[in-house]
Amino acid sequence: MSNNARQPAHAIDPSDPLSSLADKLFILSNYFYPEPTGSAPPITDLAAWAAELGLRPQVLTARPSYPGSKVYPGYEAGQRDMEIIKGAQVCRVPSVIPRTRNLLGRLIAEISFAASAALRARRQYGAVVCICPSIFAVMIAPMFRRADGQVLAIVHDIQSGLGQALNFSGARIILRVLQALERIALNRCDHVVALTDAMASELRGLGVTRPIHVLPPQVDVKEIKSLPEPTEGPPMLLYSGNLGRKQGLEQVLDLASSLSERNNPAIIHIRGEGTERLDLERDAAARGLANVRFSNLAPRSEISEAMAAASLHLIPQDAAGAAFALPSKVFSIMAAQRAFVATAHPESPLGQVAARSGGGVCVSGGNVEALADSVESLLSNAEHRMAMAAAGRRFVEREADREVVCRRLLLLLVPGSTQAGPGRSFVSPESSGIGF
Repeated sequence: MSNNARQPAHAIDPSDPLSSLADKLFILSNYFYPEPTGSAPPITDLAAWAAELGLRPQVLTARPSYPGSKVYPGYEAGQRDMEIIKGAQVCRVPSVIPRTRNLLGRLIAEISFAASAALRARRQYGAVVCICPSIFAVMIAPMFRRADGQVLAIVHDIQSGLGQALNFSGARIILRVLQALERIALNRCDHVVALTDAMASELRGLGVTRPIHVLPPQVDVKEIKSLPEPTEGPPMLLYSGNLGRKQGLEQVLDLASSLSERNNPAIIHIRGEGTERLDLERDAAARGLANVRFSNLAPRSEISEAMAAASLHLIPQDAAGAAFALPSKVFSIMAAQRAFVATAHPESPLGQVAARSGGGVCVSGGNVEALADSVESLLSNAEHRMAMAAAGRRFVEREADREVVCRRLLLLLVPGSTQAGPGRSFVSPESSGIGF
């Protein structure tokens, strides 16, 4: 998609409640286009949707580097610090890029971005949207809000929970400080959005008292098309996304080993980049896993074809951190009308999505034989697999399409608005407002 795609042809209809946000909407995020995974795609799409509507949003972000360890070519010297991206005015600021994206490295990078962003703070925006990660961006977001404005924080990861669950060494004091920062920063916002009820409950446990609304990350169901399954060659299982620690990708190699021992012809394709890729490639080679392939992510323009190449998608998670994050890729998978198998507890955010959508199954992490059993069962039953895939597609059309989610998000910032937009609500007792 070109940078200038989807620009509005006319001003927003003044009868639209969102028209009050025109020229007042500001988005603050560490991550943005052209970063291909993580928080960047849904936040970029939110800005693009707002621009299409005629709101003329402004974005402040870092020079792109995720998931790697250096700034992308063409951005490193500030060549593209000011540009129009999909109709939104984007400003980029420099920040420290960590050599490794462990907890400490990420925090240093995020603090440096927040410091650079704070130097540009002006209390001039009526509606401020900020993204966690990073909590430091959430902390400074009110610096951009005018006196009568509102701040909305969208929580993709609960960083302290992830750090604690994944046992980052020597980080106990840092995690305590991070928990305090999360509580303080989120309570300075007017609204908080969590991706699932389970994440909302975790935020309540941290001491967040602001209204918490439950909404999934949006997906463009018009962009991601449903294509037929391949009919030639062995079946493919696909993991596509960041290759980092919280993904628990060693489980995918264990699955490959189990399927090989069972003489199952399925090929596992791992697409993406990240801190764990080199170790994963070495491990696969050392174990002689001839049924595993590695490659980079497909270009966004080829996303439908790339996702349709698989009969089944894999969503591994490190079990310890599953309560604190929801992989947004699950919604893209369902939009592509493919079933998925995930390693997650049924009560985790991912487990809740699987149950509500009917688009996938969850297996407890660490149980490789149960994971292999689920994969083989779905591969051998095309009718059941395709029924699950169709249920997932219907779910995202109804609950996670960009037209549904983006409108519901921004309506939260309209003073006096009681409209939640189309779609059903699933709200836990611990949450308030709207949910999915």
